[in-house]
Amino acid sequence: MSSSVASPGPTRVAVFGSVAEPSLRTRVARSAPRFLSPSAAAVFERTLELVAAKAPGIARPILDRAVAAGRITGAERRELLAGLGGGANARASLPPRAELARLQHEVSAAVRRAAPGLAQPLLREAVASERLTRVQERRIVERLRQSPLRAVSFLM
Repeated sequence: MSSSVASPGPTRVAVFGSVAEPSLRTRVARSAPRFLSPSAAAVFERTLELVAAKAPGIARPILDRAVAAGRITGAERRELLAGLGGGANARASLPPRAELARLQHEVSAAVRRAAPGLAQPLLREAVASERLTRVQERRIVERLRQSPLRAVSFLM
């Protein structure tokens, strides 16, 4: 049976507005592992933000020792710390040196070791409020042990 009336095709809706800052949902969708539900992805994003906020405190003693040993200058230390705070331009202004790469690796390892412990209270609360399952919690902890530093700009 054929109809002479054409059926309407798919409708597209145009929304006009600011696109300067992606929404949290978009950022979470890009960065969260595929195995996480939307609420678990939001918890994962929050743990990464927490680790990124604590990274300068973890890096400071390492960088202080490097300055005291003469491995880097005080200016390089400040720029590396600024890079941890989210300053993408800090790394670009540093000259490429093997010593800086070694320090970045050292800081990365220290943050990776500390990340699961830093995130544990947040993850426990998410499991208690049923935003995460125990399996998702274990997967997030494992992911943090592998590489929590995509949230830290100079180590990416």
